[in-house]
Amino acid sequence: MVVSIEQKYFFAVGQRSFESNGRHFSTLIPIATLDGEVIDDPRRSFPNRGRVWWMVRGDSRVAYAPPGCLLLAGIEDALEASIDSNKDRYQSLQPVLPRPIDLIEILTPQVSISDPSDLLDDFRMRCNHEPTRFVLVRLGGSLYGPLKVELSGPENEREMQPEIAFSKPAAPNKVYRINTILSPQRRGYISHSTYVWPSDRILGENDGYRVRYEAVTGALLEELQEEGEEIELVAMRESIRQITSAFLSRKQRQEFLAKLDSFVDQADASPEALRRAKQMLSRQKERLGALNEFFDGLLSDESFRPRIDSAVEAKVDARVNELAAQIDARAQERVKDLTQKRSDLEVQIKEEEARFQREKAQRQRDLEDELKRMQAENEAEINHKIGELEQLEEVVKGSLEAVANRLAEERGSLINEYLALEPLLQRLIPASAQRRGTEPSTAMQTSAPAATRLLLPNVTARDPRPSELAEEAFFERLTEHVNTCGFSYDPDDLLAFHLSAKERAPVILGGVSGTGKSSLPVLYSEALAGEELRPEFLAIDVNPSWTSPADLLGYIDALEHRFVPSPSNLYHRLILAMHEYNEIGPDSSVHCICLDEMNLAQPEYYLADVIQAMSRSPGQQFISVFDPNAVRTEDPYRDHARIELTPNLLIFGTVNFDETTRPLSLRLLDRCNLIEFRPVDALPSLSTEASTGQRRASGEAVRQSDLQRWTRSTSVLPRVVEVLDLIQPELQRLGCPITPRRQTAILRFVANAPSSLCSPERALDMQLRQRVLPQIRGLYRPGALEAVRQMLGKLERLADLPRTVQSLTQFEQQERDISDSFALAEE
Repeated sequence: MVVSIEQKYFFAVGQRSFESNGRHFSTLIPIATLDGEVIDDPRRSFPNRGRVWWMVRGDSRVAYAPPGCLLLAGIEDALEASIDSNKDRYQSLQPVLPRPIDLIEILTPQVSISDPSDLLDDFRMRCNHEPTRFVLVRLGGSLYGPLKVELSGPENEREMQPEIAFSKPAAPNKVYRINTILSPQRRGYISHSTYVWPSDRILGENDGYRVRYEAVTGALLEELQEEGEEIELVAMRESIRQITSAFLSRKQRQEFLAKLDSFVDQADASPEALRRAKQMLSRQKERLGALNEFFDGLLSDESFRPRIDSAVEAKVDARVNELAAQIDARAQERVKDLTQKRSDLEVQIKEEEARFQREKAQRQRDLEDELKRMQAENEAEINHKIGELEQLEEVVKGSLEAVANRLAEERGSLINEYLALEPLLQRLIPASAQRRGTEPSTAMQTSAPAATRLLLPNVTARDPRPSELAEEAFFERLTEHVNTCGFSYDPDDLLAFHLSAKERAPVILGGVSGTGKSSLPVLYSEALAGEELRPEFLAIDVNPSWTSPADLLGYIDALEHRFVPSPSNLYHRLILAMHEYNEIGPDSSVHCICLDEMNLAQPEYYLADVIQAMSRSPGQQFISVFDPNAVRTEDPYRDHARIELTPNLLIFGTVNFDETTRPLSLRLLDRCNLIEFRPVDALPSLSTEASTGQRRASGEAVRQSDLQRWTRSTSVLPRVVEVLDLIQPELQRLGCPITPRRQTAILRFVANAPSSLCSPERALDMQLRQRVLPQIRGLYRPGALEAVRQMLGKLERLADLPRTVQSLTQFEQQERDISDSFALAEE
């Protein structure tokens, strides 16, 4: 077999880790390739010792893996392979525990089990190595599973030969019965054995510990499930819970055995649960029957009857006396308490009545005094106003008399002045009247110019498609276009960007400068446009001087009474998207807008109107750009003073995390998806000609109806709600609890993630990193770092969220390093 560093392999942990120069190392023994080809001779494929070096670090579940435990990892050339022939040729990349889609082991219990449901009833078995987290169990000639493996003991003290128990996998995973005989020739079936060493030293092969493996790959597991049948396994406790919770109260449980048949026949439970309940309760009936026979024998023996009657009478008398004394004491104590409470209430009522009468009298006196004062003030003010009016009347009389006298004396000269100014007044009066919003007099009125409308492109309905565009096909198109243009992104980040974009909430790409944040929205718009001439894309460079929505959309020229759009062209793009959607509806193109380096200014100021509109329900997302009464009637933008954010509009933004920018507020993060791009440890091999706008993506353009069809209406996932409820107490302590808006957005995101592209756990992992982790700040507060550790522990134990766990681990380590630095500085 040819070994390639481009592949991944299944390895067995070869020994306990040992420390060297402050680091821990171990070895891995190759077992099989990712597609299930067994490696029979490791020394020939993995010189020089048939093993691979492993520097132990990272996830604690992997770091504490005991010898014999299976791991999945890639390989690379070892640093010292070329100079030391005794060293291993390859060293391991960071390994992970195999998931069911990678590999699942087959376990065979050493005891006889007739009913597979017995595996869930406190069954324990000892394994010769730690198995995978999910397994198939062989009973007779059939395989049952997948079943979840429960390990005993803490995470950091795992045993080499652990005792395990089984439980059902969490929903929606199913359990199958597979009646198939597996042969070594079947692709994906692994049956292999090897030697591992329980200590940190590698001794001779005869001193090692032999471990045997039987497993199938994820691809073969899917084939076996198609060949098998779905079954239901119900634990004894679960079956009793289903029956009793449906019918019995506390008192009725005493009559349960007598009414068993009717309860079981009417119970709303699965057939397997009913069968298990009948089996257990049948045993209980047998035991109760034996006890009844024993007691009947005692009662039928005449020698015991006098003693039984005497004991019963004595017990009854003692119990009656005890109960009578308790009842009498309680009654006396209750009467005493009620009498005291009555006396206290009577005293309290009298005090409240006296206080009420005093307050009533005082309040009445205060109101009377206030009324008298207000009457005096009003009378004084009225007299003062009367005096002022009389004085004003005298002044007006004098002025009118002077004007009348002047008109009488200079009548001829005033008429000549008016005739000289009449041509100029005819030009000035109509314009000024229009600016004030009033009509000029009939004698001075002239014809006003017709109102000018904004010229918009003609939009015609598109031809119907022969077939609908699948979301999976579009994402494949996007991935191919990104690679063709010479760019390289993390597949998880690329998928998270697409799923976030179709949710229509603003998507913010964050990270240090140079990680490809600004190029991804352009590539996405090109993939949406397909083979059309140009994508509907607008890039806006944010200016640090922006402080209001007018800087982004436009402003009113108060002197000219007209609206002036902003040079950003966002206002025109919003009108164009709204016009196209109103004309052809769901057949309209998808318009993309990207605010580049949006945190150079404060987004809560210049983007306030857009943020508020996006928070409203669809159909109510309007922006009032300006007051139409403040501009002239012939202003071409007057009809577009109010703009709708239509469904065919996607808004993106990029932010840099450095000293030149402003931090994003929690108010903005509560409404957006934040995807952080981080530099990778190993640089990707990018083309020197990587650029956007040089190539077209294949296929037809994506329409708004496609985005609408890709949004599915599915039910709330219980597992997602369970995880969110699990970490809510820690988020409360950190000051950033999950709000109803964010919870609704997270559930909608996970529900709309297609299973062919993303599992619910992977989608939840994305949302926790995009909507929850960015809001964790200020771990210097007391108890905050401990809350992060508790949340990290919960997510590691109960959920498959590797990237969230990795981010929290790095977050905790950074804060710990900062705390250590402060501590050293204080010393």
